[in-house]
Amino acid sequence: MYLEGGGEPFFATYHPPAGTLAPQAVILVPPFGWDDTATYRARREWALHLAAAGRHVLRFDLPGTGDSPGSLGDPDRWESWLAATQRAAAWLRARSSAPRIAAIALGSGGYLAFDAAAAGAVDDLVLWATPPQGKRFLRELSAFARLEAQRIAESGGPPSPEPAEGIEAGGHVLPPELAERIRAVDLEQTQLPASCRVLLLDRDGAGAADGLAQALRAAGVDVETAEGRGYAAMVQPPDLSRAPREVFALASAWLERGSGARAGAAPSPAADAPAATLELDGLRERPFVIERPEGRLRGIVAEPAANGGSAPLTLVFLNAGAIRRTGPNRLWVSAARRWAERGIPSLRLDAEGIGDADGDGEVYQEVGRFHDPHLLDQVASALDALVELGLPPRFVLIGLCSGGHWAFKTALRDERAAAAVMVNTRILYWHEHLDPARDLRRTRLLVRPVTWKRLLRGDVPVHRWKGFAEWIAAGVASRLRRTSEPRVFEWQAAVVAEGFSALRDAGRSAHFVFCEGEPLRDELTAAGLLADAEGWPNVSATFIPGREHTLKPVWMHAHAERALDDVIRRELARVPEAVSEAV
Repeated sequence: MYLEGGGEPFFATYHPPAGTLAPQAVILVPPFGWDDTATYRARREWALHLAAAGRHVLRFDLPGTGDSPGSLGDPDRWESWLAATQRAAAWLRARSSAPRIAAIALGSGGYLAFDAAAAGAVDDLVLWATPPQGKRFLRELSAFARLEAQRIAESGGPPSPEPAEGIEAGGHVLPPELAERIRAVDLEQTQLPASCRVLLLDRDGAGAADGLAQALRAAGVDVETAEGRGYAAMVQPPDLSRAPREVFALASAWLERGSGARAGAAPSPAADAPAATLELDGLRERPFVIERPEGRLRGIVAEPAANGGSAPLTLVFLNAGAIRRTGPNRLWVSAARRWAERGIPSLRLDAEGIGDADGDGEVYQEVGRFHDPHLLDQVASALDALVELGLPPRFVLIGLCSGGHWAFKTALRDERAAAAVMVNTRILYWHEHLDPARDLRRTRLLVRPVTWKRLLRGDVPVHRWKGFAEWIAAGVASRLRRTSEPRVFEWQAAVVAEGFSALRDAGRSAHFVFCEGEPLRDELTAAGLLADAEGWPNVSATFIPGREHTLKPVWMHAHAERALDDVIRRELARVPEAVSEAV
């Protein structure tokens, strides 16, 4: 839903309680940037855990982030974040009638939750890995930015041709205005009502904020400190992120210990009202649910505001690996809204176990699970649901990495799919030895010092090394048996050529968008599969500068957006005349 009426609207998800009601309702306050992306699935699981224990729970995207409207660079963004947090608490207090409202906040989200508590909107605070001073948070964010730039440079990627104004980290830029507002934050100098309770969790045993705890106790606030184990495991890339269930239990036990605390502030009138649709300039958005036997898939439909005529096609944005439906660095959100303003509707979809969809997200720690055939059935169900909704039944499917694989395979099997757009897709046809073979061919893992450096600091997932060892063993065994099985790259070239021909014969397109260093780009180029315009006029490839798989460097975003827009325009030009006349 969207909460609106009390200020800038924002996207929110409400979890009703199950079982015996607990005395606290809980808002989950997100952190900034990459930590927001990485912890999204864990926060969903935390909300479900709290709701199962009888608590009303509200999660939300801050204005200018996620599925909320706006951008980080909009004026007065900090004030809108502070207001949204208080508005979320006020709405939940009115909705739940709970005597106390708790806020659980991660990282920089703790500044917003603390402010809400100081204003009387929140009674109980759980702050996890929140530096007491904003300037310390900015130092940590800057260090993360430098480390990320170093990793991109080590991979051969170029530096930003035009450094962003602000702190760029994890594909997000903290604008100077926001940074200055955060720099001024000092929780030790902020007064909380004596009726507040606070739980301070450190980051994986790094030490609690002793100065903040002392300052709060001196003001008569009930404070506990504890080790917050699992933060680092949670802020991994979403496919590797692990939910910190020990901390879930620790925080729930702390909340239960406060069940007898005196009631907080009297419920304030909630100016916000829940809305099923978000109205923006030239477009509208709404949450969308797809029922499946294994659980619900969820997404966001964006449509033109005007109702005149039918659009020629519908865009379907698929997950970028395990990143939720907003896409890499929110690129799917901006593309969907840009094209809805131009008259083209779209769906941003969460597949099973990703974003807000039901299912076990931790299965994707095994990379092969991204290529399970049942995920293609889920994409087909989404297309069915969009047709039932009345959207144009001619689809252009867009995905990054595994999402591109789903787009390609769906285009092969579903006549409604006019085209597949694959951004930095690594695998079109799954083979368990493909990634290890790439590691051996392209990086010479055992001799490059930088590879050992990456391994020691945890950049190379264990499953990749396990797969590499298995591939070596299988290769030796194969040679000993003197089998005639084709090499994995020869096999890949053959099956991809068959796929391209099948798409051509069906009148469907395959569009690739690759940055530098992508293994599939190199392999298809070497096999001559991207340069055969006569054999496969339905296949195109756009090469954009930069070298980062999920397009984190902000300067790469504009190149990716232009490439996507160009592909969509080409697909619009391919719309059959009968469909065009109906528009």
